[in-house]
Amino acid sequence: MGLRFRVLRQDPVDAWFAETFPQQDLLRAEIAAELGRCPVLLTDPPNKSYFGHVVELAIGLALCDQSPYPRLFHCLGPGIATRLLTMAGYQPTVAGAGAGAGAAGYDARRRSDPVVHPAHLFTAASRLAHVRILLNKFDRHDCDAVPNTRYVLEQYPHLLHGLPRETYQTRRAFRAVWSSYCGGFHGALRSYGPATTQLSLLNGHRHADFLLGTTVLELKSGRLDEDRYLDELIRQILTYALLAHHDGHHVTHVAVYATRYQRLLRYRLDELTNQLAGNPIDLTAAGAELTALIRNQPRRRSAA
Repeated sequence: MGLRFRVLRQDPVDAWFAETFPQQDLLRAEIAAELGRCPVLLTDPPNKSYFGHVVELAIGLALCDQSPYPRLFHCLGPGIATRLLTMAGYQPTVAGAGAGAGAAGYDARRRSDPVVHPAHLFTAASRLAHVRILLNKFDRHDCDAVPNTRYVLEQYPHLLHGLPRETYQTRRAFRAVWSSYCGGFHGALRSYGPATTQLSLLNGHRHADFLLGTTVLELKSGRLDEDRYLDELIRQILTYALLAHHDGHHVTHVAVYATRYQRLLRYRLDELTNQLAGNPIDLTAAGAELTALIRNQPRRRSAA
């Protein structure tokens, strides 16, 4: 009776993944072996979630040619948004300069400085991380998240800076990750193609960290030393790739950049899904099935 009760309560998406891709343990073992090939960065930030946001945002700012994360910047006044974009190496285009200090002006900025000082990039990314955390709180309560976040930050600008001790320790951990990232990972990710950050999928039901050309990339800055972490990672990359395919994006590969383990793993999507399924998979049909199941779940609030 207990087993039957658990089966009846199993999430339909979980059941679909287990049935469609029964060979996921093969990929889990492969990823675990790959992560063990390089020295682990012994970073220990005080707030791992905040640190993860900072690393992701810094990489997004470094990869994109046009100013990324518009939803975050719309939570800020034009002055601070412009300063952060300038620190990250973005300058106005001719059209953007004509828009003055308004939102269109900083939305239209493009990268002019290919090499940005890590301290400047950290400052921009850490400020945006605090914006994202606040914005996500409003999102979870079904509020008008962007105007509410902007109002709170106007009233309490100190929220952009965080706690001094936390910021200092996070900066120290960031230096280690950034030194590793600049040792070859930046060039590899740039080679995949133009970067899109926080790719909205299925009308905002899910968000992928990055779409680089035709590669869906998941970024992980934390631990991946247990099966449950790897199982979640595999589920994420498959979900994002199938939904991106369903949404009309040309996706040929999925990739994982595990910053703590200094590893970048990339797989052909069709070969990977065939391997995990144990037989050829129709990506269009699989994407449609997964889409239908996710649409029937309670909606997750949009990510920043």
